[in-house]
Amino acid sequence: MLTRLFSAATVLAIVTLASAPEAQAAPISPQIIAQSAGTPQIDDFSVGPVDRLIPGTELVFTLAGTPGAKASLTITGVATNLPMSEVEPGIYEGRYTIRNKDKLTESTAVRANLQQGKRVNSVRLAQPLIASDNEGTTGNRNSGSAGIERFTVEPVARIEPGSELVFSLDGTPGGRATFSIAGVARDIPMSELDPGIYEGRYTVRNQDNFRSSPSVTASLQVDGRTSRTRLAQPLISSSGSSQATLPLVVLSPTNNSQVSSGPVEVKGRSAPNTTVNVQVRAVASLAGLLGINQDIYNQSVQADSQGNFNFTFRPQLATPGTRYEVSLSASKGELTKDQKLVLIQK
Repeated sequence: MLTRLFSAATVLAIVTLASAPEAQAAPISPQIIAQSAGTPQIDDFSVGPVDRLIPGTELVFTLAGTPGAKASLTITGVATNLPMSEVEPGIYEGRYTIRNKDKLTESTAVRANLQQGKRVNSVRLAQPLIASDNEGTTGNRNSGSAGIERFTVEPVARIEPGSELVFSLDGTPGGRATFSIAGVARDIPMSELDPGIYEGRYTVRNQDNFRSSPSVTASLQVDGRTSRTRLAQPLISSSGSSQATLPLVVLSPTNNSQVSSGPVEVKGRSAPNTTVNVQVRAVASLAGLLGINQDIYNQSVQADSQGNFNFTFRPQLATPGTRYEVSLSASKGELTKDQKLVLIQK
């Protein structure tokens, strides 16, 4: 009798569950599923690329995944199960300083493990340890290979909610450029303002937890080839330096580049609505006897609401080899910043 009652109750429960409205079954996010199963989730594993793998160089690895777990990394043939510290919830960092006896190449395999209880998840580093060699890329910009010449940031006085970080990348034109801030944001797209000149912006949010010196990397992809580099300057300007807090960057043309005999347009960027005083001086010698040294342009221009400005000057003497020394001085309130540019007549 008890068996029949139990069977009937079981059947009734199954029928009730089967006939329940589908809307009552709330969707479960993949992250919750992974955590409930005890398997930690790995979202990303990256390294700050370095110029050379030589003794004394520090490699900084960052892993993003399930918070509150135990993370470690292994560099094949070099080090095993190096602990990674959880610098903020779900963000783990591991550092390794290369020793004299270490044998490392840019393709040395590196793996990271994330353990939660008895469950372990593992991932292999997908990027090289060495930043791409950017020397000589200017002359090969049409070769189809990706090259990064420079990656910079306009330092800010403080990193606080609302602060805008502006990153600039010079490299092969026509590519796809992104930048990542370790523990904060990843693969933020950069816009190509001019051929080979990329810009990316990030506004600090309330929930962001910036470390004192976060690793910032950039990548440039052209025709399936990718170049990576790491930011070599701090995000915060030096205390007491007024010039560091007022940006002034020449976007085009590049320094020491050649210009034609026609009008020359110079594009740059500073802080929004900044006044930029421009002076252009022509320096040349005719037949090695007569020297020319005169101002050919002297004007003030105003940056727009995005900080962009431009001006055009016309060479008065189309003499090959003439140097045009461009002096720029930005001012806004009590802040100033100077910049120089040299152009050569074809």
